[in-house]
Amino acid sequence: MQLIESHRENTDGLAGCRPDGRYPRASTLVKRIAEALARGALDRRKLWLTLGLATSVGVAATEASAGNRDTSTSLTPCSKRYSLAASPRPLRHQETAKASIRDDFGSERDWGTENNVKLLTIHATGLGETGFRVLYPEGSSSPSDADQDGVARGGMGFYTREAALEDDDRACLHYRVRFEPEFDFVKGGKLPGLYGAEAPSGGDEVDGENGFSMRLMWREEGQGELYPYIMDHEGESMGRGAWTFPKGRWISVEQEVILNTPGKDDGIARVWIDGRPTLERKGLAYRTTEDVAIDGLMFSTFFGGTGEGWRTPRDQTVDFAAFRIYAP
Repeated sequence: MQLIESHRENTDGLAGCRPDGRYPRASTLVKRIAEALARGALDRRKLWLTLGLATSVGVAATEASAGNRDTSTSLTPCSKRYSLAASPRPLRHQETAKASIRDDFGSERDWGTENNVKLLTIHATGLGETGFRVLYPEGSSSPSDADQDGVARGGMGFYTREAALEDDDRACLHYRVRFEPEFDFVKGGKLPGLYGAEAPSGGDEVDGENGFSMRLMWREEGQGELYPYIMDHEGESMGRGAWTFPKGRWISVEQEVILNTPGKDDGIARVWIDGRPTLERKGLAYRTTEDVAIDGLMFSTFFGGTGEGWRTPRDQTVDFAAFRIYAP
């Protein structure tokens, strides 16, 4: 796309993006070129550049329309298209982070909230609202890794069940995340996402009736990806490298999940980073029954994978804030 942007600057508006974010067809470009030549508005010596652009646009359009590929969607962020359903956040009056997560988020099945999280004030976040900081102790990775003697348990997790999402087949999750300035990504780690029913993960089999989970991950050098547990994609690295997580500043994450019609592979997953579309996957199957719906937030963060190669080499932290859930 850098080539297209560069060419567009030199073609006097002949081939710019349409207001809907899509590029014109090649036939339209040819017509515009002919009209411009007739009125002397286009330097013939630059014609090769415009023709090169038409080819580039045609290739880009073909790639963007290819089925089941990771592509950027021209849709606006889902938070702009859905209505706010919930905005859970830690409140300062709570004595502990664990109490805040249980009361303010209405969480279920929480772990790691006793020792690995602390509340952040409005001043500490700089966002005009509170947040929390998650600790990953030296040598920690996944919760299952902590079952071994001498291995610390890092990160934390909990689930919310949002009444506003009852029976919904689509939803939008927004949050902000900030990695510490010298964060070592190692091989990767988990980040929050939407879930349904039993939220299978950690090697669970997904059968279309026990639900799904759609977390995100950071990978080596901060590469981002979707980490789905859905039918035929359990634990797949989906779209790795479609974006990169920066260090030392807040970044906004938006995830849209549209469940499939039972019996059809017409589900969709999308991700926006800092408001920019970065990933779209179509043709997904989340369920085989309408009993599976989107239930809420699966807050899950830790290094791993499991094993020594995934473990953090030192104590590290990541901040989270501005959780929002949107529904149609």
